[in-house]
Amino acid sequence: MPTNQTPYPIIDYLGRPIQLQLFVTYRLRVKNGYILALRRNQHQQALPNLLVKHAS
Repeated sequence: MPTNQTPYPIIDYLGRPIQLQLFVTYRLRVKNGYILALRRNQHQQALPNLLVKHAS
């Protein structure tokens, strides 16, 4: 069974990469190619599917 050795990036509710902070409670959700970290009173916005490679 193949395994994925690269860690998923952690993304905030606006789609920006973040570093988790100590003593802050997050709700973590695994999405399409990233981990969504939501603080209290934050809701998921329209986020990209990071697994799909876009032609540019």
